[in-house]
Amino acid sequence: MPNFIIIALLTLFSINGVASAAEANDIFKIETEGSYRMETDASVDLAKKMALFAAKRKAVDLAGRYLSRKSLIKVYELNRDEIYSLAARQVQVEILEEKRETVGKISSYRLRIRSSIQASDFVKAEIEDNKQERKEAKASYREEMEQPISAEIDPGRDIAKAYRLLREKKWRITVIYLNHLATKYPNWDSIYMAKAITHYILNEPVFMKKALNEACRLGNNTACDDLKNIKKVHGNDFGLSIID
Repeated sequence: MPNFIIIALLTLFSINGVASAAEANDIFKIETEGSYRMETDASVDLAKKMALFAAKRKAVDLAGRYLSRKSLIKVYELNRDEIYSLAARQVQVEILEEKRETVGKISSYRLRIRSSIQASDFVKAEIEDNKQERKEAKASYREEMEQPISAEIDPGRDIAKAYRLLREKKWRITVIYLNHLATKYPNWDSIYMAKAITHYILNEPVFMKKALNEACRLGNNTACDDLKNIKKVHGNDFGLSIID
């Protein structure tokens, strides 16, 4: 028990130290835009929440790049997308502009925000990630195989779980989970990027390319660049012999 108390206190002091340093000198004020592609009968509320998350995640990526270089936060590696996605949930924002746009047959919800980001947002995200991992470890075999999805719209938590499953090397379960997410969040490019990574790991270049094509169609520039630049994967010609 004494050892546990000491560890808890050290953790608390560490968190408070990082947070106070950031609060004193390193609070980022960032303006970013986010958008979400809508179908004809799409929910405006869903589109707004997804566009908001996209803008917040961009801001977190930017702040994290600088905070990590100053050692105010960890340089996250395999769990980076988990932590950054959860950190985006912590961010306080002011919506500067929001509108629904239609170009040709494509409609999207777009907004611009100003956010305040500091190191404590990442620390809280890491704590939440550990909490979710412990909770998932207690899931029954049936729950793990079926991967039930909550009806609550919480893109940061939901996509963080996908990346956590990837980190845990539960690749087939990741595919099941992402398929469920694609139903809950239609037209979310991040789902298909995660699918592309999963299919690459599973040595499934055909499905990898299909996932990248879908992410690119939804406006993900990284996916479009990957399709353009990857010439061969797992011994397969990515441009010719893999069916589009």
